[in-house]
Amino acid sequence: MLKFMKIAPAALVLLLVSNTAGFAQQPATPAPAKSEPDFVTEKGFKSKVFEVKYRDAGSLATVLRQLGSGFKGASVSANSEFKTITVRDFPENLATIEEAIKRLDTPAAPRANIELHMYVLIASNAGGGADTTAQVPSELKDVLAQLRGTLNYRNYELAASVIQRLTESTRGWQGNGSAEVAVGPGTPNITWPYRYLISSVSLARNATGPASVQINDFSFTTLGDRDNAQVQTALNLRDGEKVVVGTATIRSRALVIVLTAKVLN
Repeated sequence: MLKFMKIAPAALVLLLVSNTAGFAQQPATPAPAKSEPDFVTEKGFKSKVFEVKYRDAGSLATVLRQLGSGFKGASVSANSEFKTITVRDFPENLATIEEAIKRLDTPAAPRANIELHMYVLIASNAGGGADTTAQVPSELKDVLAQLRGTLNYRNYELAASVIQRLTESTRGWQGNGSAEVAVGPGTPNITWPYRYLISSVSLARNATGPASVQINDFSFTTLGDRDNAQVQTALNLRDGEKVVVGTATIRSRALVIVLTAKVLN
């Protein structure tokens, strides 16, 4: 036989409240966090491909990246093979980058061509032979007058003449050859091998006068077994000007280097 316990109404209410409180204290299971996308899903992003005509696409893209929005997913990428720059960004940034490309993608200024003429003169006081001064080109007559006023040599002969084409550049040029030096009647000429080096050429234009050709380092060296000499200096030559850039003694003779530069249009 089942027996039922009588519960007072007040106790029954207390029991129900106690159980409800116990259920409310149980922690709820948190909802899974949403991961952020690796790119902007903003519908305002647009993409555009720009053609690069004159400049290097990679170098230009490096500058243009500073004009982007900086939002995740915005990009500026270059393709050197196809000479293009692809941009993904907001329309206002695309417009800014397009305007910058118009300003920056322009033909580079043509580099000036320069013709450098080297005259290798040998000065001596050798007697008994013909006056070799008459063999010096007529364009050097004023240079000879200058040399006779500063050097104690009677005769001057042209041992070599070299024309070197240059452009404005930090790279160097070099060349070699041989100079023929007359000794006297019945005696074979002396052959002096030589080497010249030219580095870092630039052009300084002058609005009121001739341009100047600036050479960071010029050297001319004879390479004989015993007859070694060198002329080395930095140069600043005005267009069309003839300049004695240096002298060096070789036994009883002197090596004289005369340079003239001509800017070619």
